[in-house]
Amino acid sequence: MQRKRFQTENASSTTTKATEYVGMVTKYFTKKTILVIGFIYCISVVMSSLKSTTHLKGSTAVTTVSGTSSSIKSSSASYLKFKKKLNKKSLKIDEMYGDIVDHQMVHDDGKSSGEPSYIRLCQGLLEATSSSPQDGEIMNDRSIQKGKREFKIVYEDPNLCSNLSVKNGKGGNKPLWTHEALLSIFGSAFLSHAHSLLLRRVGHDNSSDDKVAPDAMHYSHKCQDPNFIQGYMPDNLIPNRNDHHTEAYAEYTIGLALEVCELCTSEYRSTGECSLFPSSSSWDSQKVLGSDLRTKFTKSILPYLRYNVRLASEAFREHLRENSNTLWWNKDFITKRSKYLPDEDGAIIYISENDFDDDGTFLVPFYLYAERIARSTGTDIQIFVTEGCSNNVVCLSYTNSLRDYLIQMYPRCVASIDRVNALGSPDSTAITVSLWYARMILSSHLICATGDMECTHAAMIKNGEAYATVLLREKEQVYVEEIIRPNPFRFLLLIPTDKKPNLNINNGVVTTNEHVSLSDQVEEFALQHPPDRSRCRYLRGRAGHWEQDMEYAKLAQYKTPISFYAGKADRLFVPTENEPFRLPTTYKWIDALYPQCQTELVTLEGLCDVMQRLGVGRILLVGDSLTWQSSESLHKLLGATDDAHEGRSLKSWVASFQCPNGGNEIQIQGARNDELNKIEEEPTDEGPNCEQKGYCMPWINEYTSNPVPTVVVANTGAHIQDIARFRKAFDTFLEIIDSAGRSDDIVFFRTTVPGHRDCMREGIQPFNTYQEYQERETKKWMWNMFYKHNNYVDRLLTERAARVEEGHIPIEVLDVYPMTVLRPDGHSSSPDCAESCGRKDDCLHYSLPGPPDWWSHLLYSHLRDLAFEKERLSV
Repeated sequence: MQRKRFQTENASSTTTKATEYVGMVTKYFTKKTILVIGFIYCISVVMSSLKSTTHLKGSTAVTTVSGTSSSIKSSSASYLKFKKKLNKKSLKIDEMYGDIVDHQMVHDDGKSSGEPSYIRLCQGLLEATSSSPQDGEIMNDRSIQKGKREFKIVYEDPNLCSNLSVKNGKGGNKPLWTHEALLSIFGSAFLSHAHSLLLRRVGHDNSSDDKVAPDAMHYSHKCQDPNFIQGYMPDNLIPNRNDHHTEAYAEYTIGLALEVCELCTSEYRSTGECSLFPSSSSWDSQKVLGSDLRTKFTKSILPYLRYNVRLASEAFREHLRENSNTLWWNKDFITKRSKYLPDEDGAIIYISENDFDDDGTFLVPFYLYAERIARSTGTDIQIFVTEGCSNNVVCLSYTNSLRDYLIQMYPRCVASIDRVNALGSPDSTAITVSLWYARMILSSHLICATGDMECTHAAMIKNGEAYATVLLREKEQVYVEEIIRPNPFRFLLLIPTDKKPNLNINNGVVTTNEHVSLSDQVEEFALQHPPDRSRCRYLRGRAGHWEQDMEYAKLAQYKTPISFYAGKADRLFVPTENEPFRLPTTYKWIDALYPQCQTELVTLEGLCDVMQRLGVGRILLVGDSLTWQSSESLHKLLGATDDAHEGRSLKSWVASFQCPNGGNEIQIQGARNDELNKIEEEPTDEGPNCEQKGYCMPWINEYTSNPVPTVVVANTGAHIQDIARFRKAFDTFLEIIDSAGRSDDIVFFRTTVPGHRDCMREGIQPFNTYQEYQERETKKWMWNMFYKHNNYVDRLLTERAARVEEGHIPIEVLDVYPMTVLRPDGHSSSPDCAESCGRKDDCLHYSLPGPPDWWSHLLYSHLRDLAFEKERLSV
């Protein structure tokens, strides 16, 4: 009993001491503990809500951007501040309507009448005239009715701000695509603008007592949801048309608006909605093709759309950037930030399940993407796939193969597949809709495969500094040309209707006559060659490898070595039974993806033939020391036994070749000017005379004074490390070519190639992949930045090709960069010459014969493509 009591007391004492100890510890740590636990709990909740969803389909992870919605909403205060600043920049109402001081302000949100905004605007517009217009004509000023003067602001139904239809006569709402909501909003804005034009015409003309100004009506969408692109447009939408103050424009706009209103009010009385507006249940995008009125209406609201939505997309991007600090705990946002923020240098390919019929028809061959996405595209190429596409076995296999293809064709870019969700799908988030729509509008290139309306609408909005391509079926050609012709993007009819892959799909199971996997079938079709060789020049030399070929090596040797710097390795070489040729001369370029577009070896007979077919008689190579070596290479490849120039002189040289079989004579000319500048006088001494210690010899007069149609191959860049100076030099070159006015000439600009690190290493061989080159890329002489030179050239020439302007001579890119960066061997300081060539650290220039010979082969192959194209077009 005593023992038990002792045990009880001891236990009680122990418990008391423990309780006191815990109390002291708790008292000490209470505040910090609560803070830490609370913080961990908040983080866990937030991370859970921001969890990114990845749907694994086949071998590809298709990422759905989600979770960002709550992040944007969390910064609503900053959004409202931003929206206020945005509205200050937009036009004020009095700028649109003139003096409206004596008007009574009335706010109309439509709740009392339940009518859509376009109906309320139409009623005001029609009431302003004594009768409906006839044949689209505007009634004269004296038809204006008398009445009380009010200034009524018509607000949009909030549903349209969130991609939902307005409540229609059938009493329901339906989810809308972004382009449908925008078309409805800007349709109402167009009617409001027409009303302002009518008011400006007659509103305050008091020359007649029987005329009183009509009520002023103004439309404001008033969208303030930061999760939708509509919320980033100014409340007062801006017309942005240079001619909107002219009488002719006013007459056309008012007349069209009255015509639209007459139809809409008639339809509304019978059905409770108007089929011209996508917010109605009877809207059908394909019916836009159906009537002249619908076509005219769509074309007329495009100027509103293009300008305001472009501004909204830019504002949306800036808002995300400014508020990205509120998303710091979202790992998915941080790691994929480039995908969330619209990128003006990136490219978007939009693919919908609507692009694929049940039998797989209308797969777009991959070469079309490579033709239309510029080599200068930035770091991202995104393939946007709709939810239906990610669940379609053919579509998914196609996009997987396309991603792999783009990685090969654009090795500096990251190609990815991202699923976009229609609003209303189970796992969609509102912000996703705004993100991918803004990205399509702001991307440098947009390709809509077979003309899905959502993507086509974004293409129509893009401005003249960005490019969009819509690949459409033949039957849609008339509609798209009619709608899009006024806008700065190229419509291409590229998919023949009889091109069908050998695929059959039954209940999602693909069957063929052969035992071939689906991915192999899709890839076989997608990698089909262009229909003719004229398009090979967009593909050749971009994705391939160097392969040793001793049969080619026999053809690669010059009849006699070059007597100067570039030929020293050849002169020093002593052939043996085991090594009959210098190792760098034994490698042949193989185009991996398009065997029918292989680079062909130039010969005198072949070059004479193609130049005669093109109607040219001279090839001029002008540029820096690498171009000088390229001219020596071409001279020797045509069979010359002498040197192209005398001694070490850098003066322009000309060599004539008599074509075989009694053909014409052709000329090859080389000119040294490191900056392609306009210098007219030769330097007084033999030292450097360019601004950056290069050699700039006169060349323009020799080019322009010879009337013979000429192929010009120019380059600068290897001796210009500063990108601003390079851009100035290239811009000057464009001015020279255009001012020469030689429309019969064919002009190429060769891309700039860098040197290689440690080119003198023993056993050095060609790289197998671009990634191998990148691993050894060097900052020496800014060689790792030369791709920026090439991007600038490609971008300007792409823009130039899209804008056909009088006086602009077409210029094409001769892209030797992809194949040449894979050749760290064969340089002037490589082991086959090393210090014997006079320099131990020249890893920029090559010994000849060598890799620059393939620049001549590539030029020859491109000329053959152009000759074929010229003959095809003539037929």
